[in-house]
Parts: sequence; C-alpha cells; structure tokens
Amino acid sequence: MGKDDRILDAPAQQQADERARKQEPQLSQVAQLRAQIEAELTAMQQGLTGLASGTARHHIISAKLRRVDHLTGELAHHVGEKVATDMSCQAYVRVFDAEQAEEPRHE
Repeated sequence: MGKDDRILDAPAQQQADERARKQEPQLSQVAQLRAQIEAELTAMQQGLTGLASGTARHHIISAKLRRVDHLTGELAHHVGEKVATDMSCQAYVRVFDAEQAEEPRHE
C-alpha cells in the first residue's frame, strides 16, 4: 500500500472511528437501561412477597410494570423492538426464577 492509498483511507478510518465513538456511549446506555429494567423487576418481585398487601401491592406492581414497559421502549431505540423485548423478558425470567430457587420447599 503506497502513501497515496493511506491518504485515501484516512477519511474512511475517521468515519469508522466516529461510528465507534458514537456506539460506545450507546452501549453503556443499553447496559444502564438493562440494569434499570432488572432493578424495577426485582422491586416488583419484592413487592409481591413483601409486607404490602391488597390495593397497595397492586399499585406498586402496576407502577413497576409501567416503568419496565417505558424502559423497554427506551431500550428499543438503541437495539430494536424485538431485541429490547427479548432482553426484558430474559431479565424477568432471571429475577423470578432466582426468587423461586430461594424459596424453601415445604414437603
């Protein structure tokens, strides 16, 4: 590759570097949204098993589900709707499967 070829490749390299810089914050934002979804689901799961009862419990769980839905929508802006929904569902399964594994068995 001659010197002229490297000069021609420089703009392409700059564009690639710019795309990488833009992706980096996006990836960390995706990680942050995934963590928030998992935290909301954990709080919802704790509301199911905590001291709240009746109407209070229903309001807490409904609010947490609305928040997860909102965060999933935000996540969809970064990764697409299907991937965001899959990520939220996987978080739900992780949180609620972990809770079931911790429950003592009454035999």
